[in-house]
Amino acid sequence: MGALLLAGWTLLTVMNGGIDLGDGLATRGATAVLFATVIAAPTAAWALMRARNHAAVRSGPSLIAIVGLLGLAVWSGISILWALAPDLAWTEANHTALAFLALMLGITLGALIPRAPERFATGLALATAPIIAWALLARCLPTIFGSDYEPSRLQAPVGYWNALALVCVMAVPGILWWAGRRGASQTSLFVSSGALAVVITALMLTYSRGGLLGLILVLVIVLWMVPGRIRMLSVLIGGGIGALLPVVYGLTTDALTDDALIAADRSGAGFGLLWRIVLGAAIAVGIAWLAARVLGGGRLNRRRAGVAALAIAAVGVLGVVGYSAANPDTVGNWISTRASEVAGTSGGLANNPGRLGSLDTNQRIDWWKEAAGSVEQAPLIGEGAGSFALVHLRERTSPEDRLNVRQPHQLVLEVLSGLGVIGLALLGCLVAGIAWAVVRARTRGAPPTIALPLAIVAAFLLQCQLDWTWTVPALTTASMAAGGVLIAAAAPGPAAPGRSLPRGAIVAGWVLVPVLVMSALMPWWSQQDVAAGNAAVAAGQPGLADAKASEASWLNPFSIQPWLLKARAAALRGDPVALRNAARQATVVQPDNPSGWTILALALGDSTAGRNAWRHVLQLNPLDARARTALEDTSP
Repeated sequence: MGALLLAGWTLLTVMNGGIDLGDGLATRGATAVLFATVIAAPTAAWALMRARNHAAVRSGPSLIAIVGLLGLAVWSGISILWALAPDLAWTEANHTALAFLALMLGITLGALIPRAPERFATGLALATAPIIAWALLARCLPTIFGSDYEPSRLQAPVGYWNALALVCVMAVPGILWWAGRRGASQTSLFVSSGALAVVITALMLTYSRGGLLGLILVLVIVLWMVPGRIRMLSVLIGGGIGALLPVVYGLTTDALTDDALIAADRSGAGFGLLWRIVLGAAIAVGIAWLAARVLGGGRLNRRRAGVAALAIAAVGVLGVVGYSAANPDTVGNWISTRASEVAGTSGGLANNPGRLGSLDTNQRIDWWKEAAGSVEQAPLIGEGAGSFALVHLRERTSPEDRLNVRQPHQLVLEVLSGLGVIGLALLGCLVAGIAWAVVRARTRGAPPTIALPLAIVAAFLLQCQLDWTWTVPALTTASMAAGGVLIAAAAPGPAAPGRSLPRGAIVAGWVLVPVLVMSALMPWWSQQDVAAGNAAVAAGQPGLADAKASEASWLNPFSIQPWLLKARAAALRGDPVALRNAARQATVVQPDNPSGWTILALALGDSTAGRNAWRHVLQLNPLDARARTALEDTSP
């Protein structure tokens, strides 16, 4: 069962990571989330039934984490009632519900399967293998596995470079443990070191600074808590050195670092990267073997590791102080440049390898300010899950439409802006449950391998503070499953007499299955109809488009997209009355969305009502250039 679920996670990840921006398009990500929900919901109910007599499902950490994440999903769904973008709130509720299913599967299967932390970490590492291989082959053999005009940053098949970077990071705990476990063969050392070299190469070619921070955190947790440090350190040294050859080539070759090239223009450089990856993996094997021979005579316990780390840090500090004293002007200029980057005044950050050494927040400070400012509008309940796309238009200070985002790239502010203090409290319950499980596991003598799922959760939560990671279902499900495995490891064995899960909870679990499936199905089906309707408009079939729009609106009455489709169909058949009616209904469905008001203003033309519609647009999007131009052109 666990292997099948991990295979399903791989499928979810290669289908754009399940990313669904709720823009009315029938994306692969939306389809992947539907399939994942259809599979995970009944499986979680079955696993809950099987694990009802295990202590894990009734433990304190389990209950508080379940209440937190399930409550967050329910609260996201309830926020449809007041959300600026209720269709996006529905999408967000479905994504959070899928994360809840992953948490339940982690807890229940973690209780049922022996040595779950180790098996989960190694299984997840294996599940990432086809994803990382696909990503690298898309760059190495672009005419076969890639496509024209791909960005220089590695992102296929997940569709987002920082998400791919975290997928790479999630593979590392399992790789290290496989080499460091008791009784591991020499072959395990070789395989792990070669695999780590490939993973580091893929991670570096995403140019993801958040991914690098996540990798550092994972290494600290695993090397600090898990035995077998000598062999794991040998693998790390081998993998790091082996990755140097392909990484340096990949970061310095124009054909690989330039954007918007056709696939054929990357072919030569791609093949050069391929053979360097293979050679780098071989070098990693040799270096790991040598490192194991050199280090194998000693025992690297925590005390020695801590002393070594402090000594290295002290040497580094002395070196920095000495260099600063000898070159004060150079150091001062460097500090000034870094400060301007952090403040966001350095002019932005390009998607090239130079970003790896930059501290530029890349507009994040602006987005964080926008989210923080929106909290004042509704501090208790927020402005609706997923509504930041409209909050950004209202609060932004830059007219650059290319900088428009749908999330503030910071989880706490995202939840506060969308779901208020109540939502943040529910998220806090989830984190508290996982943290409680860590403390409980350590005090009760749980095996040190709990560090493996802990490292995965920690890397995920770290990146969530710098990116929109929470909105990528592939990442959320993997990390919540890891959290569930960790919670189960903190409460092993059968439940105490009379402490089994009550039958009512099992019934509730099965009742929840069709609810979750239907909740995922209806907006997905609506998206399919909108996509078919748009295709009908492009083919000059307004009648078919109108019919698809009507069905889409019935399936998802909170979405503005069916009414925009109706407006396009009316314009195609030259029916101004129907066009205005559709535009008006779009403003009724989502009065806080400037898109509906824009269509209405265009439909009403140069009239008092039309100018009023443009004024509505400016209220919701003060930097809308088209609205300002229209009002200036019609002003007396």
